[in-house]
Amino acid sequence: MLCALLATAAMAQAYPNKAIKVIVPFVAGGATDLVARAIAIDMSKTLGQPVVVENRPGNAGAVGADVVAKSSPDGYTLCLCTVGSLVTAPLLNPTVPYRTMRDLAPVSMVNTVELGLFARGSLSASNLPEFVALAKASPGKYTYATTGVDGPNYLAFQLFLQRAGINMLHVPYKGDGQSVVALAAGEVDLFVGGLQSALPLMKAGRVKALAMTGLQRSKLAPEIATATESFPGYEHSVWSGVVVAAGTSPAIITRLQESIAAAVKQPVVREIFEQNGVLAIGGSPAEFAAVIQRDTAKYTEVQKRAGATPP
Repeated sequence: MLCALLATAAMAQAYPNKAIKVIVPFVAGGATDLVARAIAIDMSKTLGQPVVVENRPGNAGAVGADVVAKSSPDGYTLCLCTVGSLVTAPLLNPTVPYRTMRDLAPVSMVNTVELGLFARGSLSASNLPEFVALAKASPGKYTYATTGVDGPNYLAFQLFLQRAGINMLHVPYKGDGQSVVALAAGEVDLFVGGLQSALPLMKAGRVKALAMTGLQRSKLAPEIATATESFPGYEHSVWSGVVVAAGTSPAIITRLQESIAAAVKQPVVREIFEQNGVLAIGGSPAEFAAVIQRDTAKYTEVQKRAGATPP
């Protein structure tokens, strides 16, 4: 036992002795990519080695997460994964080869993103109760956009429909960008997306916010009510967090978590986050694991009630 402890301590002291790779399971330029590049710069300073970002998009974020799940448990390959990569993709898509809590080890929840339930600008409803009244009067008439049934927004809408007691028509798109464009053009009625990206469209009158999906009102738009104010029990958040391969030394995980926590406290990182509607977290591995387990349980129940089936 003493030898094992000494070996673990020696490993932690030697780590890192080469570049560290952060996999982003989405295309460059998106919110997750922005977060990864913002923290990587400061992590390079605290860890004393380059921290480089590599984009590996595909399969609702599962491709990049699988790269890390199959990597050596040495702390040199990380993934900044989202709720889609770690919760909804494994839950909804049978082709996903990994199981999050079996094959990956949580390091730190890095951030959450402020989300809103947005409607096309020409919709007659101006808040969530008004829309629900319209939907109840015309079941199946109104539409909602998502990026597919293996993404987190699909289950977010299923939860909303269950809490509100309404029926809507699902219209899948290939990405958030296409969904927002379709909403602004009036092709669909509702979409769940980031507040920051919707603000310009709101100012132009092409999109309106019916509610925020988090538990608290946004500082960027405190006039927008939360969905839970009208429909208790409805809450949806999108988060990102760093994971490594299962079996990675606890000492290495601690070193990485401390580096991430230090990075998200830096004023320049917080400014980048705030400008993009991103809220910094930087929590412990145990806290991150609890979030993953909580959301997995929540959306497993939502899936069962909705009868959601994978593509």
